[in-house]
Amino acid sequence: MTVGKWLHSVGLGQYEAMFREHEIDWDVLPEVTEADLKRLGVSLGSRKRLMKAVADLETPSRVGSPASAYPTPAAVERRPITFLFCDFETSKAVAQFEMEDWRNFFGAYLDAASAAVRKFDGRVMPGLGDSLMAVFGYPQAREDDAERAVRAALAIQQAIGTLNAKSARRHAAKLSARIGLDSGKVVVDSMGGVFGRASSIAARVEAAAEPGSVLVTDNVQRQVAGLFIVDDRGACDLKDVPQPVNLYRILRVATGRRKTGAPPLTPLAGREDELALLISRWERARAGEGQLALVVGEPGIGKSRLLREFRARLSVKPYTWVDWNCSQLLKNSPLHPIMEWGRQRAGRARLIPLFQVFLDVVAGCELPICADCRVG
Repeated sequence: MTVGKWLHSVGLGQYEAMFREHEIDWDVLPEVTEADLKRLGVSLGSRKRLMKAVADLETPSRVGSPASAYPTPAAVERRPITFLFCDFETSKAVAQFEMEDWRNFFGAYLDAASAAVRKFDGRVMPGLGDSLMAVFGYPQAREDDAERAVRAALAIQQAIGTLNAKSARRHAAKLSARIGLDSGKVVVDSMGGVFGRASSIAARVEAAAEPGSVLVTDNVQRQVAGLFIVDDRGACDLKDVPQPVNLYRILRVATGRRKTGAPPLTPLAGREDELALLISRWERARAGEGQLALVVGEPGIGKSRLLREFRARLSVKPYTWVDWNCSQLLKNSPLHPIMEWGRQRAGRARLIPLFQVFLDVVAGCELPICADCRVG
């Protein structure tokens, strides 16, 4: 594998010519510093991404090995992957530009879409012209890859809207995009090639989407049910797919909701002391003494289960239950659970006054608060 192909595989193919001009090959790549990239005119964000991509290579001594650019544990492996296929509507816009201007104009949209994918740890597949395909679940698999893919799709549409608003101020052209997603088991080889039906189905789903929309299959919806507001499109016939496929249009993030479809809970056992302590604090709060209980433990030990049982045993007296959920997908959004809770109830304009009311209520405090951090 050449350095140029490696740059495309990490979404930085625009620097292939620069690396070739300055003779940056596998033998010198590990010695390239951020200062070197700055002198070559590489932007700050791209410098950080390049240095991270170099650090992700297994070892400097093995950089020359083609397979080492894709850190896979085996030559060929079977794994579940979520595919995102995004196609830009360019036919009307391209006629308004000279070739060089079109490259710059469309490149801004492609860069914004690629950045949205990387924000949620997806991998952009190179060389698709006016389309973009990304995979979630390779080379590193995560339990929430489907959720990451859907959030990335919504982020792409939001980024396109922002760029269109800027273009409108300059009386320039606008672009729209159709996005389709599917999940399935595929085979991945040591060169990063992905083989399976899910990628072609994602492309067919994209073709069935309206401009500006995101469509997902049943395979994706089952993994993210309850996390997004969707419009059920029912069974649809897709080109070259023998059986109808159930499709769902993703409308927006379902704030304050959790995944649905979980198995029934087993009876709580061995937590009587902790449950009694929470109930005693609740009784004190009802008596007018503000209380704060912090439940701490390793991931999977049963913190959420304990709080659910506690809520089930609260007295019949009316109360307000506020459920805030952290997510590693939103680690760069400060106070996201609190801010989103405020927006739902008061809107952005009244957010700050609302917090003052919230603090006054907590000081009162007949307010059981579940701050459930599931990041681990």
